[in-house]
Amino acid sequence: MAGNAFGVGRAGIWLQFSYQPLKAEGPDHHMVEDRPAVAQAKTGQDKAPSRTEMTDAPQTAVSADPSPAQTQQSANTALPSQPSLAEKGGAAFSDMAPNPAAPVISLGPVPDPALVETTEDGTLPVVGADGRKPWQAYARPYLPKANEPVIALVIEGIGLSQAATARAINDLPADITLAISPYGRNPQASVEAAREAGHEVLLMVPMEPMAYPRNDPGPDSLLVSLQPAENIARLHRVMSRMQGYAGLTNHMGSRFTASRDALEPVLKDIARRGLMIVDSRSSARSVVGAVSQELGLAYAVNDRYIDNQASEAEIDRYLADLELIARQRGVAVGFGRPYPITMARIRHWADGLALRGISLAPVSLVAARQSAPDSAAP
Repeated sequence: MAGNAFGVGRAGIWLQFSYQPLKAEGPDHHMVEDRPAVAQAKTGQDKAPSRTEMTDAPQTAVSADPSPAQTQQSANTALPSQPSLAEKGGAAFSDMAPNPAAPVISLGPVPDPALVETTEDGTLPVVGADGRKPWQAYARPYLPKANEPVIALVIEGIGLSQAATARAINDLPADITLAISPYGRNPQASVEAAREAGHEVLLMVPMEPMAYPRNDPGPDSLLVSLQPAENIARLHRVMSRMQGYAGLTNHMGSRFTASRDALEPVLKDIARRGLMIVDSRSSARSVVGAVSQELGLAYAVNDRYIDNQASEAEIDRYLADLELIARQRGVAVGFGRPYPITMARIRHWADGLALRGISLAPVSLVAARQSAPDSAAP
């Protein structure tokens, strides 16, 4: 196998690492809810999942607790009045030009020795003696414009495919947050390369889906059937796989994030360690936002999966949805995967975003706006 390496070349950040798919958990261990997180990790090909693979994929990502009627329909349904970028005259995918070279504004080296502790489970993030929190220390600096709506995009499944990881790090705007899988060959290399290119990063934490164990998130998944101490021990083992992340996001988790009894002890530990949580909203019944608010935990909640159907028209439609949400609420959050078409459409969309009066921002900015500045972790 090839060795692990990363660096900065004239074309940007490059990674070289070998990847060996996990075998112990069966064929579905890289699924996000009932859909693959990154098809490349399983097939070796840079392709979106087939319609068969996505039959049970959740089409919901909602920003508020839904009514029973709302729960039965997709929150990802595009508003009829919102034309896609293609309908507005956007370039076709085949016409996309490479992202022009731009100065790389690197984030600092990680981990900060003052923000980690050594435990029996490995090295874990912790609030510094001076009160500094990792979610703030590792966030991408961002100065928002007064009264301008912002959109945060999170690309999940980074670190499982060498090609997809390198493209996401090199080609996407640095204000996009990258969520890194703990199951890659060398997740720390992905963290360092992403931060070298200016991206803040999240750690994906496997949590129990409704279809468990048919769909298995992977080793050390958090399960509603386990005692809090065991779930926290599993969380710590996952967290020790890499350092330098500003927060965590759930990988799968439709059952776990809907269970207050199972979720609350985990969120208390995350708050105690000074991290933020970003709910990918795999379930409309998720209580991550509500519990985080009660605990004073910095949090953000996904509004749209932009590429459940990895097509130009659908991606453009959901990006347009995010613009509408941002104008209405001031902030919007979207999730996607490192498919070539997703990254191409994001680049095209982001190029004209400022002209439409909207800023692209790291997800930590949304967490900061939704959290009281003087919130104290329990």
